[in-house]
Amino acid sequence: MFEVEKASEVEAAARKDLADKATEALTLAGFTVHRDINNASGARGPLVWVDPTADAGGGIFVRWLIDSALSHAAVESAQHGNVGSAAFQYYGFVTKHMHATLLAILGSAGFQAEDADDDMSPYLIRVVG
Repeated sequence: MFEVEKASEVEAAARKDLADKATEALTLAGFTVHRDINNASGARGPLVWVDPTADAGGGIFVRWLIDSALSHAAVESAQHGNVGSAAFQYYGFVTKHMHATLLAILGSAGFQAEDADDDMSPYLIRVVG
């Protein structure tokens, strides 16, 4: 069976500390931050989590969670080829602008945050310092 190599205990602790500090910065900015990637269903607002893998895919990540009703409406529109629908456009607008806003807030709080360059999650943010 294939097993994913996890970061060392020292690296894991450093990642958790950085995630805690990023969470605090977003909380001070007025957001209710979610931390459990495995229990994000129904959550709205920023999600901050630590990926424990040792390779380049690991680290601290942030993404904006949109209300599930809007997410479902946008997906349904896309499935029907209606990317011009109000729901799809609204979803895209909010996601794009909250991505930029989170990057700006984290940057202004002294963090080095960048687009994670993830094709599967195009608005994912990586906090690297």
